[in-house]
Amino acid sequence: MKTKWEKYFLNIPDIFLCAIVLDPRLKLDGLGELLTLYYDSLNPITDTCHSSSMIISSCRHSLTEIYTEYKEKYGSQVATQTQHTTSSIITSRLTKAQNLIRDRTKRPRGSSSSRLELENYLTTTFDFSATDEEDTFDILRWWAQKKQVYPILSLMAKEILACPVSTVEVEQAFSMGGNTLDERRSTIRPENLEAQCLLNDWSRAASRTQDQDETNDDEDTEGTSRTTTGGGDTSECD
Repeated sequence: MKTKWEKYFLNIPDIFLCAIVLDPRLKLDGLGELLTLYYDSLNPITDTCHSSSMIISSCRHSLTEIYTEYKEKYGSQVATQTQHTTSSIITSRLTKAQNLIRDRTKRPRGSSSSRLELENYLTTTFDFSATDEEDTFDILRWWAQKKQVYPILSLMAKEILACPVSTVEVEQAFSMGGNTLDERRSTIRPENLEAQCLLNDWSRAASRTQDQDETNDDEDTEGTSRTTTGGGDTSECD
């Protein structure tokens, strides 16, 4: 049982660690603090906790590799979009010499510049107002607003943050589909299979709601009976 427990709770997938780093309120420093709290809470249960510094180093390496892949795949597309947006803002009064200087200063120079966007994000301290509370902060909107500053990272964040933190719902959906699509109904069309799964889920949800309502009604009835009994006793004492 302990081996199975450590399998699910001891090793954290890299994609989840990268998602934490892509939260501008946390980044690498926040990840280190969260890992310390997490493994301190696991210490009484298991003594095989990993080192936080090694996990952070591995996460940084994974994040750099992902950024490099995105840079190679979307770099030219992002550069074209950025150039088009910038050119629409800049007035046409610039001379050819000014355009040449502007293009040369924005031209990538060597391999170090390919990671400039990632390093800039990791080293920049962002200011969040008091209204940006944990429950109201929209991280996807924040990255959408930073699309011009971090074009590659915004694409990464949009896809990495869309990963579910748990596969339970996905596994339940496949299990439900497997129970519906059996040997006797192997030729059912996809839209009919989806409709049948939805009907089964709605039916179970209605049953759970009904059971909850009945439990609440029973509690209300018991509470009313106690109040009535208490009131009778008071009248007799009077």
